[in-house]
Amino acid sequence: MDPIIKKIKEFKKEDITEYEPYLMLGGGTPGVNLLRGENIYVYDIEGRKYLDCTSQSWALHLGYAHPEINQVIKEQIELSNHFHTGFYTVPRYLLAKKIAEIFPDNMNRVMFTIGGGATIEAALKIAIINRPEAHNFIALYAGYHGTSFMTTGASHPGTMATGKYHGGATLAHFSQNFIRVPGPYYYRPYFEVSNRDDAQEVDRRCLQELEMQIKYGSTGPVAAMVMEPLQASGGQIIFSKNYLKGVKDICKKHNIILIWDCIQTAFGRLGDWSAANHYGISPDIMVLGKSMGSGYPINAVVISDEIEGVKMDGIDLHTFGNNQVSQVAALKQIEIIERDNILGNVRAVGAYLKEELFNLQKDWPQMGDVRAIGFHIGVEFVKDPETREPDYDGCTKMRKTGFKNGIIFGVGGTGEGKAVLKIKPPLITTRDQADEILEKYTKTLEDVFGQ
Repeated sequence: MDPIIKKIKEFKKEDITEYEPYLMLGGGTPGVNLLRGENIYVYDIEGRKYLDCTSQSWALHLGYAHPEINQVIKEQIELSNHFHTGFYTVPRYLLAKKIAEIFPDNMNRVMFTIGGGATIEAALKIAIINRPEAHNFIALYAGYHGTSFMTTGASHPGTMATGKYHGGATLAHFSQNFIRVPGPYYYRPYFEVSNRDDAQEVDRRCLQELEMQIKYGSTGPVAAMVMEPLQASGGQIIFSKNYLKGVKDICKKHNIILIWDCIQTAFGRLGDWSAANHYGISPDIMVLGKSMGSGYPINAVVISDEIEGVKMDGIDLHTFGNNQVSQVAALKQIEIIERDNILGNVRAVGAYLKEELFNLQKDWPQMGDVRAIGFHIGVEFVKDPETREPDYDGCTKMRKTGFKNGIIFGVGGTGEGKAVLKIKPPLITTRDQADEILEKYTKTLEDVFGQ
C-alpha cells in the first residue's frame, strides 16, 4: 500500500486539530468526515455507516466505487489522463456524439468545460455571440448558477433572501447585468394571489412579470434568460410544463436566448435524460455537469442547431476541458444507465418514495409540502400547515439528527434558513433501499418532532 493511502486510511478524528488550521473553505454545509463509499452507502473515519441521500452534491448517479466505472478509469489512465483542450482526442469525439444522441434531436453541438459557474459563463458568452446588440440577462428568484464573478449575479446567495446581505453580495458590482423575476413557487408564491393553490394563476402572474421586466425593466435588449427547469438549491421547486412553454414562447418573441441550467437534473435524476426530454421542451442552450462524470469533474454546454456556437478563437478555453478520464467515466455511465434501465428504476422507485412520503405527510403536518419527480425530491417543513410558515430550525434538526440515524440529507430553500429537506439518492437505489430511507427518515421525524 502506498504510504499516502496508508496515512489516509489510518487518519483518526483526534488528528483533525493538527491539520484544520491550514484549510480554508468558501462555503458548503459541513457534515461528517467521510473516508470511503460503496453503492449508496458511505463511511466516516470512525467507521460509521450512512445511507447517502445527497449523492454527494447530486454527482454520484451510480453510487460510490461502481466497479465498471473504476475499471474503465484504470484502463484509460494507462493510455492517458490529460491532453490539452487544443489536441483532438477520441474520448471527446465519442462523448460529444453520445450526448447529442440522448438529448433532444435539435441539441447536437457540445463543448466541454470544467466547473458549473464557468460553464454557465460559457453559455452566456454564446448568448452574446448570438445577440451582440444585447447586454442584459434575466434570472429567476431563488435561482442558483454558481459563485463566479458573473454567475453571482444570477444566484440567490448574493441577495437579501436570507434577511441580510452576505457572501456573494460583496461581488455584486461585477454582475450588474442581471435582472431577476419571480418563478412559480406554487406553495408560497412571491406575490398575493386570489387562491394560493391555483397553480395556473401563479404561472400566469409569473409569465406576466417576465414580459413586463423585458418591456419596462431592462435598459436595452436582453441577451439571454438563464434558469433551472426545476429549481434545486432554491427549494426543489418543480415548474409546470405550461410555465416552461410560456417562458420559451416569450423568449422567442423577444429574440432572447433561453439557457437551461440542467447541472443538477440531467443524466437521469428525473427518470429521463434531461428536463428537455421529460417535458418535451427544448431551450436554446443546455448546461450540464455534476453527475455527468460519475464523480469525475466534467461539464458541458449543448446548443441548439438554430444558434451559432463558439469558434476556436480563445473565447472559452480550459486547460482541463479535455480530461479523458472524466470523458470515459461519462461514457461508461451512460452505457450502464441505458443497459440496466436505470431511468426506469428512477421512475418506479421515485414514484414509490413520493407516494410513501405523501402517506407520511398525513400523520406529520410538519411536512408542509412534498415535491418530487423521480429522485429529485424535497420536503418543505413548516411550523403550521395552514399559515405555511417555514420551519428552518426543524429542517436543520432533521439533517443533524439524520447523521445520528445513519442517513445523510441535503437542505435547500431561501429565507432566514433552509426549510427544504432534500432526498436525492443515487439512481441505483432499489425498492428495498427506498424502504431503508423511509425507515430512517421516519425515525428522524420522531426524534425531532416527537411521537
